[in-house]
Amino acid sequence: MKELSADFRRLKKGFPGYENRPQQVEMAEEVFHCLKDKQRLLIEAGTGVGKSFAYLIPAILSEEKTIISTATIALQDQLVSKDLVVLKKILSHDFSFALLKGKNNYLCLKREKEYIEAGESYNRFTDWVSTTATGDKDELPFIPDFWSRICGDSDDCSGRECPFYNDCFYYRHYRALSDTDILVVNHHLLLYDLLSEGKIIPSHDQLIIDEAHQLENVISHVFGTALTRSRVQWLLYRLKGLKIAVEHLFEPMESFFKGRRLSQGIEAQTQAIYPIPGAAISGLEELKRLLALDKVISRLNAEKGAILNAEARDRMETTITTIKSLVRDMDDLIEQGDKERVYYLGWNRGYLEIRSNMVESQAPFEGLLRSYESMILTSATLTAGGDFSYLKERLGIVGFREKVIGSPFDYKKQALLYIDRDLPPPDKEKSESFQQESLKTIEGLVNAARGRALILFTSYQHLNFAARNIRMDYPFKAQGDMPPARLIEWFRETPGSVLLATATFWQGVDIKGEKLSLVVIVKMPFGSPGDPVYDERCRRLKERWFSDLALPSAILLLRQGIGRLIRSTDDRGVVAILDSRLVTSSYGRTIIASLPEMEIVHTVDEVRRFFGGEGATPAS
Repeated sequence: MKELSADFRRLKKGFPGYENRPQQVEMAEEVFHCLKDKQRLLIEAGTGVGKSFAYLIPAILSEEKTIISTATIALQDQLVSKDLVVLKKILSHDFSFALLKGKNNYLCLKREKEYIEAGESYNRFTDWVSTTATGDKDELPFIPDFWSRICGDSDDCSGRECPFYNDCFYYRHYRALSDTDILVVNHHLLLYDLLSEGKIIPSHDQLIIDEAHQLENVISHVFGTALTRSRVQWLLYRLKGLKIAVEHLFEPMESFFKGRRLSQGIEAQTQAIYPIPGAAISGLEELKRLLALDKVISRLNAEKGAILNAEARDRMETTITTIKSLVRDMDDLIEQGDKERVYYLGWNRGYLEIRSNMVESQAPFEGLLRSYESMILTSATLTAGGDFSYLKERLGIVGFREKVIGSPFDYKKQALLYIDRDLPPPDKEKSESFQQESLKTIEGLVNAARGRALILFTSYQHLNFAARNIRMDYPFKAQGDMPPARLIEWFRETPGSVLLATATFWQGVDIKGEKLSLVVIVKMPFGSPGDPVYDERCRRLKERWFSDLALPSAILLLRQGIGRLIRSTDDRGVVAILDSRLVTSSYGRTIIASLPEMEIVHTVDEVRRFFGGEGATPAS
């Protein structure tokens, strides 16, 4: 523990602007004990604790090889480009660190060699290929539309057997990681490693999962299957390159993924359809029959023995692996026999997709536990209703130590909580009325805050309605107007700006200072009926669906949204929740009790007084 204290003193002395936070040291001590004693820990660290330093320093001190897994690219970049760089410079310990990304982030030399395109985009791409030392997609100033056809793919990779193995960008990076002390990955890669029985991530002793509140949904996705147009299209192009006649298959493939065999009503859907319509299954069976993949495998097996060229033989062997994976997934989606999954149909950019997702995550999480000597799960939001029961139930967690460390921010002094009690409840029967009435309230709140607002919606439909109809004197943009990173940059750089958003903007947005002074949560973020995984989880819970799933999951996401507001001890601002059910429902008190303690008000005038001004008159 003396070493831990000494390291924090070095950090305070050597890192300009470092704030001494007792909560950060308290968390570091808990993490250090857990790693030292080979234990497991659930630890919630409120906004502002500085949890990355609080787990990185103990991991470095432990001198054990450690995996750090995160959900977002933003946190990965912060760890590898900032936090670990600072610690390596300031601390006296000699340690190494690196970021490991999936193969699809790297150029595949084999696939690039067989791909030929024309046009400006391809010319820019080939210029990059001739100069890149890493093959990393992040080096590109643009992402070409054909990236999925020339990037690494596990099914199309023979590893050491590949003729390009020695020069492979991915494996060249991978080989350098076997002795790395701190390896940063994302949740998807962590779980694909579990599926591959440890063939993706180099062996490490201990695992720290940050942003652990997102782990269940990533498990659900990774342990599912997906049949997409791009997947089948890529295979047809590969077979064409192997001199197998497939020209006659492109049209029926395109017809299937355009949903032409389905009824007009289904074709127009934008939401997922569950269960999968019989017409879609019949269409898939017909597509599988036309592809005749078993015959293709037989032909490739018969021909590959006579092939002397190593590249051509490898291409045949990995194509066989790819086909077998596709056949396996097609059969699964046709039969729908795995009771642990939910099967559904969706749409992406006008093309049909057939998918399955894992419903319950306990078994995969247990497999993850067996892979590491010690494990830590952390986030700013792991508890709902005051304890870890929800997360423990969803992941099947037992035998973990538990600790909640509060935020160092004084929300009673720094923030105000506005709860609207006059708007109609945002239920189905009154949704149109709620949209129209809430828009007036949003305009009043934005006016009171003089812009500087993040407005969070629970649906794109409501977001788009507001973007079309809102009237204000402040510059505003809506999610979709530009890429997310550029939207955040625009918000930071534009005085008095307003951002209307949903989905990913509930989490991970970090804007310190008065540029973000108002967070409006238009509606409680309950799970959406029509989401196949959510609906199936509710069905399995029967009468407990609301108390055991809907309410605690909404509380966690609500807390994430509120966490966008106060990001430093100097910040001040207002959280506004426009859902009157917090006042009128029996569960409202449970929700409010789960939030940081703030003064509660119910009028826009009180919000205006908090900001100390009248604000501008909203545009008419």
